[in-house]
Amino acid sequence: MSRETELLQNLRPDVFTENDHATPIERFQNEVLRPILKFQHDLFVAESKSNVILDHCFKRMIQEEQRAEVKNVFAKNTGIKYQFIGMVTGLMTTEEFQQYQLNKSDFDKRITAMVIERLIDSRR
Repeated sequence: MSRETELLQNLRPDVFTENDHATPIERFQNEVLRPILKFQHDLFVAESKSNVILDHCFKRMIQEEQRAEVKNVFAKNTGIKYQFIGMVTGLMTTEEFQQYQLNKSDFDKRITAMVIERLIDSRR
């Protein structure tokens, strides 16, 4: 195991998921993405609070409207979307990043959906 792998993977918390019948994409999501998202959770929340556009979504809307508005912000403002995706990909090993690149579009959608759910749940 390389120094890079050792450092990055040992930082991640354990996230227990069922992988017996998972597709390779689901396995990558469960083994790589979910632990990174859990590790970065506090940073996601802090960024959403410091981002004027996202913070506005949580201050003036009821919960049902928040989800739709946050999804809309991520869809229209790709800078915000890719900032959060970068917080995830930045903690991947080189090998994991190469796997991510093979299905980048699908993983970006999954990362975005999981980040949005974390933000909604944490800002209740």
